[in-house]
Amino acid sequence: MVSPDVTITFLGGLGEVGRNSTCLEIGGKLLLIDFGVMFPDVTMPGVDVILPDTGWLQDRGEDLLGVIVTHGHEDHLGGVPHLLKQFEVPLYGSELTMGLARQKVIEARLEARTSFHLVSDGERFQIGPFDVEVLPITHSVPESLCVVLHTPQGVIVHTGDFKIDREPIDGRTTDIKRLKELREDGVRLLMADSTNADKPGWSPSESTVGDTLRELIPQWGDQRLIVSCFASHLHRVQQICDIAISEGRTIFPLGRSMVGNMRIAQELGVLKVPHRAIDSIDRVGEYDPQTICVICTGSQGEPNAALSLLARGDHPDLSLSEDDVVLLSSHPIPGNELPVYRMINRLTRLGCEVVHDGFEHVHTTGHAQRDELRHLYEAVLPEWYLPVEGEHRMLRRNADLAIEAGHPPKRTVVVNDGDQITIDTNGLRVSGRIAAPYHYVDGLLDDLSPDLLEDRRKLGEGGFVHVTVLLSEESGLIGHPDISTLGWLDAERSVQVLAELEVEVTDAVNSAVNVGEDRDAIERLVRRATGRFVGNRTRRRPPISASVILVD
Repeated sequence: MVSPDVTITFLGGLGEVGRNSTCLEIGGKLLLIDFGVMFPDVTMPGVDVILPDTGWLQDRGEDLLGVIVTHGHEDHLGGVPHLLKQFEVPLYGSELTMGLARQKVIEARLEARTSFHLVSDGERFQIGPFDVEVLPITHSVPESLCVVLHTPQGVIVHTGDFKIDREPIDGRTTDIKRLKELREDGVRLLMADSTNADKPGWSPSESTVGDTLRELIPQWGDQRLIVSCFASHLHRVQQICDIAISEGRTIFPLGRSMVGNMRIAQELGVLKVPHRAIDSIDRVGEYDPQTICVICTGSQGEPNAALSLLARGDHPDLSLSEDDVVLLSSHPIPGNELPVYRMINRLTRLGCEVVHDGFEHVHTTGHAQRDELRHLYEAVLPEWYLPVEGEHRMLRRNADLAIEAGHPPKRTVVVNDGDQITIDTNGLRVSGRIAAPYHYVDGLLDDLSPDLLEDRRKLGEGGFVHVTVLLSEESGLIGHPDISTLGWLDAERSVQVLAELEVEVTDAVNSAVNVGEDRDAIERLVRRATGRFVGNRTRRRPPISASVILVD
């Protein structure tokens, strides 16, 4: 009997940092690994998040058997509520990951469209034709999983995000022993995290950040302390809490996700902090500054997150001053440097002392660097190597590292979003390609079109100009053209420019009326005359519209 092929389709995460999602297919059935979001950059005005596109899945909802979520970061978990709006599908993951997922699903009121299946380290279970094993792997969020699939075409290993932390905070180490056992029988394909494939050496342990914080926090004994990090970095939160409490401080979570994640982690025993050591932010005014440690969201400069609100002086419960120390226990996500440094500038203008990883070791990465990737490769020694999760340069560097370690170049494959690979008895091949565009979400607009986004960019760059003309069939132009503009120029300071444009439009209308042009033709001529004038006079190309109104 011929074993069925295995096809893998990459919906996102291969060419960018974020929106990670990989779909496996056996015998016509589908299994997703992760469904995450990516955060917008400055070229995407109004966009909240970017998702993997599900167009390819639309007609196959009945074939989709489940989603394995490798860990609780937004770029792997954050898109799940959006997915559930379209498909009823069960979720699988560790206890913490499912706790975080449940919170998101409840907030979206989608509980009826899914079920939550907790899986334990080392557990092996069946999802339809998929024989799945999950292994503990270290990352910057607790209870991360490495996914092992025992398929008719051999073992496939998907690392998810990972590092090899030899001294993790919770003592839960990457199961290198089991990976080596899998190597004995042969691993057909290894898909490995590429985020830090550019960086040499071995990433510092999460515990080293705690060592730095133990030195720094006592130095600020008479000041109020505000620490910002990812709400999902619960090992980081644990260390901050432990040190702050030992210094006599009370913990004040700030930011919706920080409050929610700390509560969930406490309930599950992942975050071990006495309830008496935590208080609500609306009571912070009852405490002396030196007894306060605020742990908040917003380390990436997100405009509506807690730290950005504090930096702008817009937070209803807390104001910052020169008496405060703000510690950013994070590093800017690639492409996100500008909003982070803008926020730091605002904090320093307020007089705060701002500490970040540019000059103190207050953050360490959750992603494997080159020596760790090599160590993983040598533990697994796969037949085929395929880098995942990262920008294209990262994928390429990850592939080069495997080749440097002795992997055959012809069996090292770099693919992109939308590519499909098939594994059969003859090997691995790129077998197809699907459309995998960005799916933009803007508030309740769950599928913002690229054309609309381009219109927003143009408005942001050049503003907008609208011209209204009143015409009488008997006497022609009535009065003067009305010119409305937003963002093109300052109307009060540019009266002469607007007067010149008025003359240009008037001449165009009168010429058109004299030769008997109809309303639509006159409207086109008004747009053309306005665009020519605006371009020549100001070297800008804003969107231009015109209305010609006939008056009896």
